[in-house]
Amino acid sequence: MNVKKLIAAGLTAGMLLTAVPTVAEETDAVAIVDTQKLDASYTLALNAINAEDYDTAKEYLNVCFAWCDPQSNPTMYADLLLKRACIDVIEEKNDMALLNLDAALRVQPDLADAYLVRTQVYAAQGNVDAAIENLEKYIELTEDTSLYETVAQLQEANGNIEAAQAAYDKYVEGAGEEVEEAGFQSGLYKMQAGQLEEAIAAFEAYAEDETYGAGAAYNIGICKMNLGDYAGAIEAFNSCEEKGGAFEGIYYNRGVCALMSAEWEAAAADFAKSIESEPYVNDARYNLAICQMQQEEYETAVATFTALIGDGETEDAEEADAEREVNDGAYYYRAVCNAALGNLEAALADYTVCIDHGYELAQSYYQRAQVYAALGDTENQNSDLRASLSVAE
Repeated sequence: MNVKKLIAAGLTAGMLLTAVPTVAEETDAVAIVDTQKLDASYTLALNAINAEDYDTAKEYLNVCFAWCDPQSNPTMYADLLLKRACIDVIEEKNDMALLNLDAALRVQPDLADAYLVRTQVYAAQGNVDAAIENLEKYIELTEDTSLYETVAQLQEANGNIEAAQAAYDKYVEGAGEEVEEAGFQSGLYKMQAGQLEEAIAAFEAYAEDETYGAGAAYNIGICKMNLGDYAGAIEAFNSCEEKGGAFEGIYYNRGVCALMSAEWEAAAADFAKSIESEPYVNDARYNLAICQMQQEEYETAVATFTALIGDGETEDAEEADAEREVNDGAYYYRAVCNAALGNLEAALADYTVCIDHGYELAQSYYQRAQVYAALGDTENQNSDLRASLSVAE
């Protein structure tokens, strides 16, 4: 939430000092002078706030407290505390802001803007539950149901998808008119809640929508992929692309679906695009190499695995691997490709890395035994075969 927008009402709105309750006997010269001092100080504070001169504003707000007390004028007193709290928020003094807001609410418990500013503070502190509680109190006091949309966002951030959906439904109900994106947003909530079939139905209603059509197709693709309907997911991702959708992950996810469908060439093409334009470079490169290997393009696959693993010339290979978070499968399948190419020493080295890392031990020992056999090293072949049997038990 934008700080200045959030606190604008509480920070810049002026009070009508002529509405201060007075008793007839107090309308003497002294009382008039006191009221004028309060009026002058308050106006100067507002002018300083509008000029974003918050130090000066605080000075004049402090002067105001000398001419205003919570018993005779609780509304004005609470307003002064609110404005001081708003300045605290702007200056990122959230703890002090909460103290001033608490004081304001003790004087005037129905001060709606205080709950709104509290929402800002608690959200900034990561206390989402408190932010939601205060925003709902603000809605109760003001009947501004449009802010249920923000409640929904906060609930979603807190991982409470059902509560987010319920809050969003209240937002739609209170809008008094059809909310164009309501069904689409409902689909997003259903998707996050794992209600994938229901989410697909919600998104399909937007398939031909000019604004939401591409996004609906992409989300349908994600849902179908998670349901294991890879052909349907590919069709949806294709539709998204045709509609001009450029969503991050479209190439990677479509590549995964093609890979799971053994469409190696199509999968390889998408993973290559993903490497160039999406942030899943290591995963995309690994999957690209798998596709190349499946097409028996062993030399190309070795080059792709090597681009993922690195050239091995770093001083601290273990540290470099940790930084890259290299999938140990890259070593294993590079070894498979090198063995197929007759690069036995290279295959031996990669299977050894897999064994050192504890990756697929039974298979790694067994495959390394085959390499030793091809090299004529019967002793190490027998040792690895025994090891393979041992770890397989």
